[in-house]
Parts: sequence; structure tokens; C-alpha cells
Amino acid sequence: MEYYNNILCFAAHLYYHQYSDSPGKGDIIKENYVPYGTYCSQRDRGSLEIMRQGKGEGNYALIKLSSIPPKYREKIKKDYPEPERMAVEKPFIDRIEKDARAFEFFAGYRYPDGSGIPTNRVDNITLYGNNASILNAIGKELQAHIAERRKAGKGPLKTVFFENMAAIMRESLQLPVMYPHNLPLNGRRLQQKFEDYLNNSYKCLIKAYKGNDNSVKINAKILKLLAFIASLDTRPYNTKVVEYYLEFMRGERSLYDEKTGEIFDPKDYLDKDGSIVEFTEDAVWYRLNNPGMQVKIDKNRYGYKDFNDIHRPHRHRHSPNYSFSKISLDDRDLIWKDRTTKKRIKAYYAYDVASGCRVGSAYSEEKNEELFLDCLRDMFVFIDRNGFGIPLEVEVENHLVNKFFDDLTRMFPILTICAPGNSQEKRAEHFNRAAKYSIEKNNHPGVGRWWLKSKYNRISVDKVDDKFKQTMKDRDRLIIDDIQDTLEYNNQLHPNQKKYPKMTRMQVLIENLNPGLAILNKALVYRYIGYETKEVEIHRNQWVNVQYEKYMLPNPRVLNHLAPNNRTVDAYWMPDSEGSISEVYLYQNGEYICTCEKLIEYNEAKAERTEQDVAAKLKQDKYVAMFDKLAKELAFEYPKPSTNKNHNTPLREPEIINEKQPERTTEQAGINYAQKALSDFFNH
Repeated sequence: MEYYNNILCFAAHLYYHQYSDSPGKGDIIKENYVPYGTYCSQRDRGSLEIMRQGKGEGNYALIKLSSIPPKYREKIKKDYPEPERMAVEKPFIDRIEKDARAFEFFAGYRYPDGSGIPTNRVDNITLYGNNASILNAIGKELQAHIAERRKAGKGPLKTVFFENMAAIMRESLQLPVMYPHNLPLNGRRLQQKFEDYLNNSYKCLIKAYKGNDNSVKINAKILKLLAFIASLDTRPYNTKVVEYYLEFMRGERSLYDEKTGEIFDPKDYLDKDGSIVEFTEDAVWYRLNNPGMQVKIDKNRYGYKDFNDIHRPHRHRHSPNYSFSKISLDDRDLIWKDRTTKKRIKAYYAYDVASGCRVGSAYSEEKNEELFLDCLRDMFVFIDRNGFGIPLEVEVENHLVNKFFDDLTRMFPILTICAPGNSQEKRAEHFNRAAKYSIEKNNHPGVGRWWLKSKYNRISVDKVDDKFKQTMKDRDRLIIDDIQDTLEYNNQLHPNQKKYPKMTRMQVLIENLNPGLAILNKALVYRYIGYETKEVEIHRNQWVNVQYEKYMLPNPRVLNHLAPNNRTVDAYWMPDSEGSISEVYLYQNGEYICTCEKLIEYNEAKAERTEQDVAAKLKQDKYVAMFDKLAKELAFEYPKPSTNKNHNTPLREPEIINEKQPERTTEQAGINYAQKALSDFFNH
């Protein structure tokens, strides 16, 4: 319904049926009052008076309501019981347009405490946005009213205008459905809100829910007290929080801060009338279970690990592109115990982060420093055997490894120390889990935990005489099984098949080595992680004895680097994967001296010599020849000395005889320089 030239009209497209294709064509998709053909007949016969043709963009035909045949007009009035009022409000509703900037403003608005406009009970963002849209339409209506009054040479009637607008908004049936709002429906108050909107824009539409403690029982001070009670070590339920609060306010319980010694005073938490503020448990639950409040409470009552696992944000990382860019080390207990000692076997692993390969392993009945060193030794044997370089970064935990930090910084370019108990940070923890549930679970029964939710990873727990039954194996069997699991794990397809299609973890490791790896300096590394044999004597200027084997100096000139009167050195060494020692590294007083290879003996019987004997003899001959050359050089440098005993006779001044020499006529007489030197010596 709407007025056109002050005549009440009805839209033609609402009078005839709606069709799927065009008016009168296709299937009827909505029945109104008459078919399109009937409408056309009534229009052509003049029984329907068309007040406006449906020509032009956005226009539609309007039928004079009173010209519609009575039987159809009665049906229309049943559907639209107050046509005059609807005709008045329709132009106003048509002026309302969604204010997109208003909705964007309210969606991004933040109260001083950082929270947004609440929408949990009522969608206040939509409500405030509709308010702005309606006030914008009122502004358009007001401008039209002012323009019409100006044409008549009169001033605007604002009071009357806002009374009429308030009446339209009160009586409108469509406005609350199309645009839910909470604007005032009184003319005077609507005018005040409109003027406030003109001066302060969107902000004046926001109700100050936040920061106003006058209308709520649990104000900021009481909420802080309740949070303090909830932070007790006993982790009280909400019922206990309310109970402790009331006991405190009645003087039956004391509260104090252990750190500062501050004692809380109940008088500080009374209301303005001096009475105890009481509230329900639901109200306490609602305030204390706010996510931000839970962080504050749990920070006080949880330990570091629990708080980290529950609340602390995780860091989002991706693996390196190159292998040996970073390795991560961590320990774990094997699933079963040793049958003999009834102890659980400890394992220490080293993983390459890019490939996930397990590149080092060690086992012991005790979790100690030697277990960590054995893992590093096994890793460096793996590196040496394959000709890899030194990893660029090593990631370790603080516990157990802290005494090796200085040594690790000398061996690796980058040392990363993880916080204790932070399994999310340490990459090795993730690889331990991957190996456990992808390999060990399929190879051995009883892998899992009894408390896990997943029935596939939860194991049953049996008791005999109040003691848990546990599976046990021989120690050697446990270690062999774990080594076999490691080989299978390393040769399993890499989990990121999109990046490494059809490649195993070991293939990813080998084919993606970081090009910036430093060459393995075994002399340096083995000093910190290798086995040590102290005070080894150098025999016959040629060899040392380490682990019942002889190792030969690389060159006799090494002797020049030894300290005076000291032929003892410290030897560092590492067995290879087969348990043999191919070379040892000699240090004296903390300084590197040389690397000694194994001294190979040869068969003295020429008839029995093999090629290996010939090569061993040649190597020894060369060393002896170098020694002889050195000795000969020393002989030339220090020629064979000789000496005579001096007698203690006084030095007498020699007698100088001046004889007259015959004159020479052909050449000048020669000068006796020896005699002259003696004369000069005694005359001065």
C-alpha cells in the first residue's frame, strides 16, 4: 500500500499471480488474487484504474485501491487490515538503507577492557546498525519536510515531524520485522536521540555495558577477590568459592597474599550501604569461566607444564628444507623392563628434523650423562661412516645436558636449549611418538597407555596381589628390537609425500644435505665426546699404546711440539661401527698434537709377505727415513763440538818492537793490522 497523488493505491504485481518466466508466461510460482490475464482484461475494460504505469527503472504499476472489484478488495483488506497506515509508513521504510559503515564500526568496536560489543544474548551489532540505518532514513524524511515547508514559505515543524515519525514507528508492523531496533518511540526522546546522533555519530548508539559497576553486584573489586579465592592450591569449585567468600566477609576466614604478606580486609568489599554483597553460584560461574579470567586464575594455580599445555599459545613451524640443518635430541623409556634387573631401559635418540631420521641411539639402565654422550658418539660414527658434515644446529633439553653446553657450542655452530617439560617445543618428542605408533605398535604387543581415549592405543592393565603385571624381556633383546625398529622407521616413507614423493626418511636425509655443512673435524669433536686414555707415553719416538694397540706418529717432527722433558700425552678415540679404533688423537696440556693411525706390523719372512705386509713395511721405512733425515738436519745445524781446557795464566802485554823499515821506492809499505789491533787494545 502507498499513496500516489494522495490516492491510496495497491501495487499491481501484488494483485496478479507471479509466473516463472514473465507476467502471464510459464508456471505460476505464487498465487496472489487474479491471473495475469484477468488483470489485463480488467485494466483494458476500465474496471481497474491505473494511477501509475510500470515504466522506468525501479517503477511498478499502481492500482487505485477503490477501483478494484469488491470481492478482490475484501480479500486484500483481510491480508492488509490497515491499508491507510501501511501506505503512510511505506515511503519511510523504502528510504531505509543498510548502513554498511555502521555495521563495520560496531563489529570492530572495542571497550576499554579490549572486549567487543556483546552478541551472546542479543545481537547488539545488528541492533545498533539498524538504529543507524533508521536514523539516516529519518534524516532524509526531515530534509524532505524542510524542503516542502520552504516551498510554502514556512519554517519546519520539527516537534510535529518527530511526533509523526514516532507514531509511524510505533504503529508499523513491518519495521520491527525488517529492521529490529531499540530507538525511542516517544517524539521528544526520538528527536533527542536523532540530534545526539548528528553530533556524535555511531558512538551515541552504544550502550555502556562495560566499566559500569553500579548496575551489577559483582563489581571489579569483588571479581578480583573471587578470582583470588579460585586461585587457591586446592582449586575450589564455584560452590566453595562462594562459601569461602561469605566466610571471609563474615570474619570467619582470613585471606592473605603469601608473596607480599598483605592481609585482605572485608570492609573493602562492602556495598555502598555497608552490607555484604551476595550473589548466586551461577553468577560466579559466569564471571570466573570467562576465557580471559581462566588464564589469570590458572596462571596462579597451575605449574609451568600444565599452564603451557592448556593455555599458552603454540608456535607454528615447518620443518627445514635441508637435512642436518637441525638435529634434536631427547630421551625416553623403552616399553618393557629388563627381566634381570627389573628396571626400565633408558634410550637416548638424535633425530634429523628435516627428514625425521633417527641418526643416533644409545641405551643404558640409568639416565645419566654417559647415556647422552653415547648418543652423540653413535651419531658421529654415522656421520663419519657416510661422509656427512657437522650439523648446523643441535637442540637439547636443559636437564642432564647443562654441563655440556660449552662443549656443544664448540662442536656445533648453533645450540638451542629447550625449556624443561616443554614437549611441544622439542622436535625429538614428536619423532618419538611417530616411531612409537607407526612402527613399534605394529611390531610389538602392549604399546600404548592405559589412560588414552583411543581404544586402539589404550592397553589393558592387569593386577596380581595389588601389583601391576608388566611385560619383561632380556636387556639385549630389548636393544636389538629397538635397533630393528629404528632401521624400519628410517626406511619408512617420509610422511610429507607431497614434498618428497615416494622417498623414505633416509633418502630425504641423504639427498637433501645442507650445502653449508662444515667438514667433520674428528680431532676437535672426539676431544669432547670421545673416550680418553690419559698419560700415554711415546715409545722410541714413534708410537703410542692405546687399548692394547700401537698407533704411529704421522711424522717425527711432531716431537718438536711436545713440552720439555715430557713424552706423555692424552689420547682421544672412538670405535667405529664394528668396534675397531682406526686412529687416535693426541693432546698435551689441552693442545692438539697430532693424529696417529694404527701401526701395522709386517711379516719378517720375505717369502711369506703379502701386499699388506709390503705396504706396512713401506710405511714404517718412510717413517724411519724421515727420522734419519731429521737427525741429519740436526747434525748439520749443530756440528760436532770440541774444546780445550783453559789455564789461568795472566794475559801479558806483548812486547812491541819498532824496527826501522827500509824505504821502498817502488810501492808503499804494507800495514801489519794484527799488530795494530793489539797496540790499540792495550793503549786504550
